[in-house]
Amino acid sequence: MSLIYQNPSINHDEAVRLLSSGIDANVIAALVSIGLNETDRNWAQDICLKHLTSKTEAIVAAAATALGHIARRHGEVDTETVFLALESARRTHPSLQGIIEDALDDIDVFT
Repeated sequence: MSLIYQNPSINHDEAVRLLSSGIDANVIAALVSIGLNETDRNWAQDICLKHLTSKTEAIVAAAATALGHIARRHGEVDTETVFLALESARRTHPSLQGIIEDALDDIDVFT
C-alpha cells in the first residue's frame, strides 16, 4: 500500500463546489479543508453538522474530525448543538466511536 499526500488547503468556493459534487471523496476533502482552514466558524460548523447525518461513515468521520479542528482553531463551537449531533452520529455509526471521542475531547479541551 502506498500513501499519497494531498494538500488539505482548499479555498471556500472550491470547498462549496466539492461539497455539492455528490462524490464522497470530494465531500471528504472539502470537510477536511473546512476543518483546517475555513475562517467562517459558523458556516464551517453548520456544514459539518449537516454532514454528520450522512449515511456514509467516511463522511461522518470527516465531519466529526473537522468539528474538532474548528474547536481547536477558533476556540469555540456551539457546544450543546455539536455534542447532541455527535452523540446522535455515535449511535448511528458505532464504529466511529473513537473518532467521535477524539472530536469530543478536542471540543472539551479547546472551548
